[in-house]
Amino acid sequence: MLSIIRNGIITFAGVLIMERISPSKWRIIGNISFQPNSGDITLIIHLKEGGGGAFLTLTEDELYVMSHMEKDTQAERTFVSVLEDDLISVKMTFTVISYPTLDSDAGGALSCSEPYFTETENIDGLSQTISHDSIIGHPPITDISPGISSDLGNLYSLHFKHDGDLQNVDHAIYYFKQAVESTPSDHADLPSLLSSLGNSYSSRFEQTGNLQDINYAITHHQHAVQSSSFGNIYHPGWLNDLGNSYLLRFKHIGDLQDVDHAIYYYKQAMESTPSDDADLPTLLSNLGNSYATRFGHTGNLQDINQAISHHQRAIEISPSGHDNLSTWLNNIGNSYLRRFEHAGDLQDLDHALAYHQSAVETVESTPSGHAARAHLPMFLTNLGNSYSNCFGHSGSLQDIDHAISHQQSAVESTPFVNARRPGRLNNLGNSYYLRFIHTGHLQDSDHSISYHQKAVEATPPGHSYLPTWLSNLGTSYFQRFQHTGDLHDIDIAISHHQRAVDSTPLTHVNLPSWFNNLGGAYFFRFEHRGDIQDLSHAISYYQRAVEFTPSNHSAFPSRLNNLGSSYLRLFDTTHLLSDIQKSINSNRKGAQGNGAPSIRLGAARKAAMLSAVHDNSNCLKDFEFAISLLSEVAGLEQTIHLRYTNLRAHSNFVEVAVGIALLQNRADLALEWLEQGRCLVWNQFNQLRIPIDNLRVRSSSLADRFIKIARALESHGTRSSSITSNSTLTEDIHIQDETRNHTMLAGDYKQLLKEIRGLPEFQGFLQPPNTNNLFSSLPCTGPIVIFNLHKIQCDALALIAGIDEPLHISLKEFDRVEAQKLHATLQLELLTQREVKNGDRAGRRASASSPSMRFVLKELWCKVVQPVLEALGYSSASCPNPSDRGRIWWCPTGPLSFLPLHAAGIYSSPYQAGQCVSDFVVSSYTPTVNSLNQKFKASSMTSKCTSLVLISQPNTPGLLPIPSTRKETHDIKGLMDNSGIDILLVEDHKATIDKVKTSMKAHNWVHFACHGIQDMSDPLKSGVHLHDGRLELLEIIRQKIPNPDLAFLSACQMSKGDLGLSEEVVHLAAGMLAVGYNGVVGTMWSISDMHAPEFATEFYKYLLRAKGSEGLDSTQAAYALDHAVRKVRERLGDDDMAFLTWVPYVHFGY
Repeated sequence: MLSIIRNGIITFAGVLIMERISPSKWRIIGNISFQPNSGDITLIIHLKEGGGGAFLTLTEDELYVMSHMEKDTQAERTFVSVLEDDLISVKMTFTVISYPTLDSDAGGALSCSEPYFTETENIDGLSQTISHDSIIGHPPITDISPGISSDLGNLYSLHFKHDGDLQNVDHAIYYFKQAVESTPSDHADLPSLLSSLGNSYSSRFEQTGNLQDINYAITHHQHAVQSSSFGNIYHPGWLNDLGNSYLLRFKHIGDLQDVDHAIYYYKQAMESTPSDDADLPTLLSNLGNSYATRFGHTGNLQDINQAISHHQRAIEISPSGHDNLSTWLNNIGNSYLRRFEHAGDLQDLDHALAYHQSAVETVESTPSGHAARAHLPMFLTNLGNSYSNCFGHSGSLQDIDHAISHQQSAVESTPFVNARRPGRLNNLGNSYYLRFIHTGHLQDSDHSISYHQKAVEATPPGHSYLPTWLSNLGTSYFQRFQHTGDLHDIDIAISHHQRAVDSTPLTHVNLPSWFNNLGGAYFFRFEHRGDIQDLSHAISYYQRAVEFTPSNHSAFPSRLNNLGSSYLRLFDTTHLLSDIQKSINSNRKGAQGNGAPSIRLGAARKAAMLSAVHDNSNCLKDFEFAISLLSEVAGLEQTIHLRYTNLRAHSNFVEVAVGIALLQNRADLALEWLEQGRCLVWNQFNQLRIPIDNLRVRSSSLADRFIKIARALESHGTRSSSITSNSTLTEDIHIQDETRNHTMLAGDYKQLLKEIRGLPEFQGFLQPPNTNNLFSSLPCTGPIVIFNLHKIQCDALALIAGIDEPLHISLKEFDRVEAQKLHATLQLELLTQREVKNGDRAGRRASASSPSMRFVLKELWCKVVQPVLEALGYSSASCPNPSDRGRIWWCPTGPLSFLPLHAAGIYSSPYQAGQCVSDFVVSSYTPTVNSLNQKFKASSMTSKCTSLVLISQPNTPGLLPIPSTRKETHDIKGLMDNSGIDILLVEDHKATIDKVKTSMKAHNWVHFACHGIQDMSDPLKSGVHLHDGRLELLEIIRQKIPNPDLAFLSACQMSKGDLGLSEEVVHLAAGMLAVGYNGVVGTMWSISDMHAPEFATEFYKYLLRAKGSEGLDSTQAAYALDHAVRKVRERLGDDDMAFLTWVPYVHFGY
């Protein structure tokens, strides 16, 4: 059967292999490519049986008919051909099939990514794909013409690309050499034969790594270029093949002259190719790869920018569905990944992952057996590299699991003898290493060492990537030493790192990394053994790492951080001030660098902490810069989930900085840092929803852009989707597209803020508020008291309207340890010793067993609240009349956030006035001063309550019944009848998540009476339980409610918060404030179902009595709650059971 491939190109007759299938019939094995309207074509036929040759002529008319046949159409024809001197009749069946891909891979494995270099489609013979029953595997044929030798070489070469059998490429080289040696030096076909021979040597070199082969390849390609004229249509292809060979040799021996030669020849090839030539995308992509490769050794950003530019153009001009599209997607992904590793721009990482995903998806969508599938291992290892880099940024285990999965598949599908195998083994080892750091599972460490060891063993001496494999192997041993303390591992690590350094040229871009790794190994051996010589070696290599690293490199901060740590340890030994100053300076410089925000913040924190002791005159500047980096650690390009995760590691830093500022009598700085360093995520959220009326007056176009970008950022930030271990590649690509868009939006937002702040009078637009800003907007109805808990003391800052500086109140009898003890007493002794009963909205009820609550409230009164009130001028000798009490807002931090400041007091029997906080003031809470200022301002512009939605869920599926919720909402509804307030009651099966969200948008007040929960594993999943599931905090803050005013959360744990994120105030009450409610009534822990209706009805009775003609007034909510609590206290008394009933109720906002 003869398969006809439409729309191919034939320039001269080629060889086909025929075998006899009957006495009168012959079958031709293989495919023919041809171009219509090319005239008659004569095919040279080599017989499989009996030797000799024959000629078969296809006329132009016959070719025309074939070219217009539909794909998969068959047609039978009988041809008369010449066999030696006799005429024979040959009957054949023609089948029209698609055009094959003939590009070969001339690239090599990189330390991080594998580019794919393609040959141009320069087809001098027939384009054929050979069946397994053809001549392959037979002994070489001798005494044949150059044309037949060439065509046999092509056949063997193509088959080698299909099955990777080295014997086939050996045969190809044999036949091409025969063809070259028997072709006159001035023959027009000689350049093509030389190039084909060079490509075969390159292919064999890729499999064996034998340098002699790549040297032969370069020699033959040079001869091909030199023996062809510049105007030859195939000249660009021969230039491209010469560039491929130089690049292959460069990757093996690392001589920069080779990559310079490659770039030179690729550029010549590209510049001599017409703009509409089908080969131009291939040439552009190869040129891009050469620039990327040179960048990998020099670190010159101009090279990687050129690489990305050429790759992008290759993709843009290639037709849709092109067979090489997956290759070009892979290559541009590699270049973006390299630029990310150098510059640390997250947009580059997002682009890299997206392109690598697309490359794999494109190949996997091709039919089984398609030539493009041969590149799948390469694309998989590169996709794995992108995921491992994502893991380095996000810390998400799903990312590193994906990396290992893809790289494992790449290794398993790579032949044991393959030049790319060491790189793929190395990459897999890297991913296991990263996962080991995260999980501490020794099995991952052992896998890491094993794969790195295999990479080293499979790499010949002198190979340019051997230092990379050695350094990575050393790092794997080092990390295992960190886990086990086995000195043998650290000794081996130093040995491998030293070999990597010794075998790397001084100009190599990775040499600073090898210095840093070697320094780290010596440093930790010093920590283990105490040998000062190891510390000296560590400092020496760390210094060299810093000296050889460009200041704009993303690794620069971490290397300075390491150097600073080594000088600190030297200071511990020498006690020389010069050593500690070097440590501080190294960390300061690292903090200012261009690296990951978490690394920079780590350096800034070290500089600040050290300068507080050793460089007092500069320490406030160090702390100020460190605090400014907190917002970058929780950047807008991240989801809210990830921001909170990243902030956990820095939750106690602000309190230290504030304590230092107060010690230096800078209460103004302390206040600004408390505002800037706390509630970062809520502040970001509020900024995206801030009214911009003034901006619109100044520039409507900037205002429109701000609204558009802010809404998009809010949407992306609150998304909860993430890549999981069982997600499909298509799902991963969709998620990555969202991530990439999110990162780009964050960049656009930063640029937009710069433009807005460039306008007159807008320099402070969305900047952190300074002290003057904060004091100018304070409510006049009471002070705000902010606490700062330090390990040695507690401080309070009181802000009072009309006074332009904070009042510093030192609470010397209280500190972080005391607060933690009280919190433990409250949580462990009371809240966790509960009997499960039906009378509680968390399914629990307290049992009175000890005076712990009374003790907690007394301690808070004596050591915290009473000293504050006395400093504010309150005296127990002159308690105000209850109706004359002013307000106070508590803004606690750290573990104090979980203690009931609003209920502090001495509750003796009989009760004595002037010994609890409620005798003097009506308490509320606020997450930050700025938040309260905004609520105060909004309350004056918000209309009074004219509509209230009541949500009740007495019988939530899967949870204990709480029957009093029905009584609570029905009692409230009864109170509101004839009040002019629009009431909607949503209860039982009607209280679904969607119904409740819709109802909240139609009413400016909302009252929940249902089960609630603070999710300790994921605070953003905290919420209220409705009929069809939990309405979570993350979903609530997504809502855009037109005129929200007050929310009453009569459910458990609505303001409990997360101890690990105490500075971020992550609970439902704070979420309601973020959505826009001016005030929120919440609960600090579980509440009694039996008593909840009484609190609610007394609350609304008070508001109805104070109701004006415009509706209920939310600014009176704190007084209403205070009234309700007093009523319940009067009935229950002040024992521990009563405390647990009324103390949880709190008011947030204005």
